[in-house]
Amino acid sequence: MGKHAEREEAILSVLRCRSQITTFEAIDLLNVSESTARRLFNDLVEKGKAIRQYGGIRLAQNSAYEYSFERLMDENAEEKQAIANKAVEFISDHDIIFFDSGTTVYRLCLALAEKIKSGALSDITVFTNSSSNLQPLAEVCEVTLVGGKYRPKRMDFAGFSANKFISNFNFTKAFLGTDAVNIADGFMTTDTDTAMTTELVIERSDTIIVLADAGKIGRRSFMSYAKPQDIDVLVTSMGADMQVVEKLRKTGTKVLTVNPKITER
Repeated sequence: MGKHAEREEAILSVLRCRSQITTFEAIDLLNVSESTARRLFNDLVEKGKAIRQYGGIRLAQNSAYEYSFERLMDENAEEKQAIANKAVEFISDHDIIFFDSGTTVYRLCLALAEKIKSGALSDITVFTNSSSNLQPLAEVCEVTLVGGKYRPKRMDFAGFSANKFISNFNFTKAFLGTDAVNIADGFMTTDTDTAMTTELVIERSDTIIVLADAGKIGRRSFMSYAKPQDIDVLVTSMGADMQVVEKLRKTGTKVLTVNPKITER
């Protein structure tokens, strides 16, 4: 992928989540000049992926790129399942866990529910801001749903109320998603609400485990929520950029790569 295409993809990553981006936000995100940001906007508009608006662009209403939890659930399914199967091995009896929203973390919640049902784990307490995570876990363990501003596209809660609630608790482990990972910027997401919530969860958790499919390794997104050294474990899949993986390991992050073809539990 060329530099221009990478920059377009970074802009689309933001649009998929929050539907709009300003020229100045694009300049900061990509570290480019204003004229370059405007050219990128023009190209996305001409391709029918974005619509002009005052100060920037917004996602085209008919765009297939708009963020959708349900649509993304089916993308890279084997890869996400393999990551979830490895991540569940980090959960122990008596853990108090925070689960982020996102499709890979959701698959982890499904795997955990099955493990609890089998009797392999017990006395698990879960906190989550994701309505999708609630469904598989509520029948098998104690679950607290973090409230706040509901975001239908992400099927989660965020904002001031969510953060205020989270600040009252401590977690033994937190399982987080990410939209992009690189050495310079660390672990990134597409919007400020997600970044602020994730930063708070990291502060209040003993062990931080991030789940990310291979395509997110080496990419850049809108806003950082953690430096590489802040994350204890990254679970990704074969095909991830190994130069980035090795550099992450040198920062102290344990990186595990799984085989997407092996999905048995």
